[in-house]
Amino acid sequence: MYELKNYLLSMQSHWMINQPLYDAVQKSMPMIARYTGKHGMERLEDTPVSKMAKQVFPGIYRIPLFRRQFCKLMVEEIGHMVKEIPFEPNDSEDELRQIPEIVLREHIPALYRNMWFVVNTVLNPIIISLFQRECREIASVQIANYNLAEKKQGAWHHDESADISVVVPLNTGAYKGGGTEFHRHGVLRYLLVFWLFNKKRTIDLYENMITDY
Repeated sequence: MYELKNYLLSMQSHWMINQPLYDAVQKSMPMIARYTGKHGMERLEDTPVSKMAKQVFPGIYRIPLFRRQFCKLMVEEIGHMVKEIPFEPNDSEDELRQIPEIVLREHIPALYRNMWFVVNTVLNPIIISLFQRECREIASVQIANYNLAEKKQGAWHHDESADISVVVPLNTGAYKGGGTEFHRHGVLRYLLVFWLFNKKRTIDLYENMITDY
């Protein structure tokens, strides 16, 4: 198992969360508690955190999640990771849709637990606010390496293992190009925000656009 070199990355706290987003989540919790307490018999009004979500395509939102400093520390930590853990494709996927990745649960359980903490305390209130459903478990958390050296072209696909997908670009500004194209919707360029989409409401085909370093 890989041991994190930077202790901050293993701390289960909200230091890495964008401060306005964290404040909006806290202000949204009483509204979410009232809604869940009524067992969905009443309408959930727009919460402060839902107002921070920018809908770029139907069912696809963009929200600032992590602080820039956290993303910088993560990129530095990945530089240490690759000396001990190789990026490897998922053999259960067909070759056209394989992207080199590091699966946190298998290789870095401390970081996986920290991300699970973020899902429970930050992402789950966002998901409830936007889709009125809860995230009770994580299908997978991985660090993916999109680059032309490993993969010349992405391919249209669904994330079959999850109902809701979340993507966080870590090294925005360190490459040219990149992004995700949604079939019949358009292209979402990577910014220092995360995007999520709910595949239970709209089944989205999408293609990852490879970055040029």
